[in-house]
Parts: sequence; structure tokens; C-alpha cells
Amino acid sequence: MHETAWRVVTEAAAIWKAALPAMFFGCWCGVALRQGRVFAFFSRLCQPFTRAGRMPEEWAPFFILCLLNRYAANAMLAEWQREGRLGRRETVAVYLLGSLPTGVYFTLFYFTPVLLASLGTELGGRFIALHVLLSLLVTFCGLALHWFSGGGAAASKWKKEESVPARQGTWLGNVAEAWRQFWGIAKIFMPVTFLFTAALHSSWMEAAWPQLDAFLRTFSLSAAGILVILAGIPTLIAAIGMAGTFMVGGVLSGQEVLFILLLASFGHNVYDGLSRVLPSNLSIFGASLGLLVTTVGTGLYLAMVALLAWGLA
Repeated sequence: MHETAWRVVTEAAAIWKAALPAMFFGCWCGVALRQGRVFAFFSRLCQPFTRAGRMPEEWAPFFILCLLNRYAANAMLAEWQREGRLGRRETVAVYLLGSLPTGVYFTLFYFTPVLLASLGTELGGRFIALHVLLSLLVTFCGLALHWFSGGGAAASKWKKEESVPARQGTWLGNVAEAWRQFWGIAKIFMPVTFLFTAALHSSWMEAAWPQLDAFLRTFSLSAAGILVILAGIPTLIAAIGMAGTFMVGGVLSGQEVLFILLLASFGHNVYDGLSRVLPSNLSIFGASLGLLVTTVGTGLYLAMVALLAWGLA
């Protein structure tokens, strides 16, 4: 009992150690990017993208923030929604539009070094392309939702009625505002992640693992493939490293590795959606909207992963 409790505390603390500093930094970036010359620079940088999508130029910093820190981008989006600049459907559309820059960031700085080292340039490059394609498809869904919900007219109305002011602030003032945003997120994020971690180590979850193993074997996966998928649930990097080892040893072929890594990505995104994305979105957007954007965003991404995996099977 004490050992299980210690594991829960240790794993929850590891999540907080990784996520909380990024959240605070992201909140500070979100405050700083909406000021003066910085805001104007990033608005100009994203003008081709916002114009092509018939979006307000004021949305440009959101997409830049998605490249830097998704927590900050979501905090900015939630603020627009609370201020009445965006309705619920528009908020969901913009949330989905941020999938591509977020996916590019994670692919380049999180997966790429491990992929190229473990799978080589050719096979690693193919998985990188698949990973970026998944994010691109979700972004296209957001663009379609934006257009079909009258996004062009909404964008024009936003520009005419009110534009986002280029606010000025001191360094200490920015830190104070960022801290207020951060604490509002952290005080919900921390207990939710702790409870979820405790649930993962409960007796009913431990009883579910053999059933998951039996389910995976129905797809005629080898023991090596199942090990890769299970290793990828908490972190996809572990799955990539293990898959590379099996491929070098001749246990798995290149085509099998791509298929198995997509299945591992599916499992990881279910885990990540419940353990990290949902708690942070609930704390940033509120219970109702946070659940909605998480369900739609994660659900669409999982659907795209499933379609690609089916195509490779």
C-alpha cells in the first residue's frame, strides 16, 4: 500500500515537474507576445496564413504561441472566449487550427532526434512525415469548421468592431499577470493529474492490462509489437527506441515498425489526452468548454491515426 502511494506521488510529481514550468513560461510568453512591437511583428509574420484562411490578423499570435507553448496559446484562446470575441464553435475551430504548429513543434524537437537515431533517415523521415500529416489533417478540419460556421464574416466583424490593443507593460507587471494566469491553471491541474495517476495504479486498472494484451493479440501482432505499443502508452519515445532495437535485430520489418508505432501513437494520445490535455484544458477553458475542445481535438486526432494505421495494415 505504501509502495503504491509512493509511486503515485513520484509519478504525479514528475508530471508537475515537466508541465508546470512550461505552463508558467507559456503564460509569460502569452502576456509578452500581446504587446507593442512584438505583437505587430508576429501579426505580420502570420498574415499570409490568416489571410488564406479568412481569419482575423489578431489570431496570429495564437499560432506563434502554438509553436512555442500550447498552454500559453490555449490561455490566450480562453481569454478571447471569455471576452466574447469568440463563440464556442469558433473557439473549437481555432483550437483545431493550432494542431499543425503544435504538431510541428513536438515532431521537430521531441521525436525527430530519437526517430533518426533509432530508425534511420529513410524510415524515421517517413514517420516524421506521417506525424506532421496527422496534425495537418486536424488543422484542415478546424479550417473547414471555421469556414462553414461563417468564419469569414465573423473575422470581418471582429476587425471592424474591435481589434486587440497592443498593450504595454513592465517586466514585473508581465510576471505578475503571468503568475495570476498560471496559478488559476495549476490549482486545478495538480489535483486532477494526481487523481488520474492514482487511478492508473488502482486494482481495477491493473486487472485491465491482461485484457488489453489479449485485445492487441487479436490484430495478429507479435510479442515484440505488443511490447512496443505498451511501452509507447506513457511516452512515445520509449516505443521508438524499442522499435529501433527490434528492427536492427531483425525481429520487426520497416513496414511493421511504422504500423506498430502508429498504434503506439494511438495509445499514447489516449493516455496523454486523459492525463495532461484534459486536466490542463479543464483548468484553462472551464469544465464545459474544456471537455468539448479536448473531446473534439483528441477525438479527431485519434480518428486520423486510426485511418492511417488501417491504410498501412
